[in-house]
Amino acid sequence: MTVTTARPPEYDPSLLALLRFRLIDLVRGTNTLQLLGRLRQQQYESPNTLRTRTEAALTRYHDELRKNVPMFANTQSFSDLPVTDKQFINAHRGELCNPQYKGKLIRKKTGGSTGQPLVYYTSTDTQSYLWAGLLLSWEAAGYRLGEPVAFLSGSSLSSSGNKQRIYYALLNVKVFSAFDMSAASMAQYAAAIGENGYRLLYGYASAVHRLACHLNSTGTRIQHRLRGIVCTAEMLSVAMRKDIEQAFGVPCYSQYGCNEAGVSAFECEHKQGLHLLSMRCYAEVLEDNRLIATDLVNEAMYMPRHDTGDMVRMAEQPCQCGRGLPLIAEVLGRQNDVVVDSHGNGVHSEFFSHLFREDNCIERFQVVFDERTLTINLHGSNLDARHTETHCALYRERIVASLTFDELRFVFNEPFVTQANSKHRFIIRRPPR
Repeated sequence: MTVTTARPPEYDPSLLALLRFRLIDLVRGTNTLQLLGRLRQQQYESPNTLRTRTEAALTRYHDELRKNVPMFANTQSFSDLPVTDKQFINAHRGELCNPQYKGKLIRKKTGGSTGQPLVYYTSTDTQSYLWAGLLLSWEAAGYRLGEPVAFLSGSSLSSSGNKQRIYYALLNVKVFSAFDMSAASMAQYAAAIGENGYRLLYGYASAVHRLACHLNSTGTRIQHRLRGIVCTAEMLSVAMRKDIEQAFGVPCYSQYGCNEAGVSAFECEHKQGLHLLSMRCYAEVLEDNRLIATDLVNEAMYMPRHDTGDMVRMAEQPCQCGRGLPLIAEVLGRQNDVVVDSHGNGVHSEFFSHLFREDNCIERFQVVFDERTLTINLHGSNLDARHTETHCALYRERIVASLTFDELRFVFNEPFVTQANSKHRFIIRRPPR
């Protein structure tokens, strides 16, 4: 294969855009803007140079890990460390925190693809890499720093509150809720995208696809200024990409991340795979294709060899774009459903993750639905039917505001519905009766 070194055309951000992002960095204590400039250059280094960079960072990480975490003090090599998962991290959170870290501690909580919450901590450097990697993926889709962006997402991509509203205003981002995907709401989203000059649409793959299908099925063609679309959080299938590009008439790209493991990867213009930012994480792919990754820049908390819960296949050949980053050919095992009622109203599955994630009584959950019934199975040692109906009243109110089912049931500590591959899925759609 012929590998080219053609790079996307360079541009000079406006002074206003630079001032906005510098203000964000100043308030948050991050260095996203400076790091983005460095990543733009490093992504085109040779595979050998990037590999050497990652190996040096891994050696430093393991040395610090052995020094600061007693349970790992006697590990002779990084490969001797056990594979960690959410259960391990939740059980050993205090031991995994770095006692030498004196910077700002940022608490994170995620539901993830198994419906089991994970609480962990990151540093400002981690946040800088998170946003710099995201901006780099947007730039591959045609975005230019400071341009208006439409988010179709839930609170894992966006948050509420006055501080967040100011932050997204500085980013020039407008959030549209993937937790409300009714026909009326999608018509409003389409109109806003057409009228407000957004240059990029970014959001959950299934939510963007649902919006695209709405446009295609209604024959709606909106006049817009989008340069590209970036989908995240789930696998973007060939059929989904085709529907999205048909609806909007611009290229659609995939972006993949697992923040607790330091994973950030994106498609370039060739769409031959996902370029993995190896400057941030050390990635291992086991024989069963499980992606195990370590965030090398998180100084606040150590989560070595973290099981992302995803299965991937790495590319054997480099991409034609000339980037030397490792290339994920395919993410094999990441797909969530949109929960849809019989009236066509829908919410993204992350709606439930964020609905339950701050409730310490709920340890795990599963949502099972068909055209008539929505059943929510909550697991927790302190949950039982005698005192939880009142407990769930607020959840019921929030759900019925977005979805209409003949029956909405809460059950407690009942066996989860399993799939043929025995992997737990926290959202399951039953076939029509």
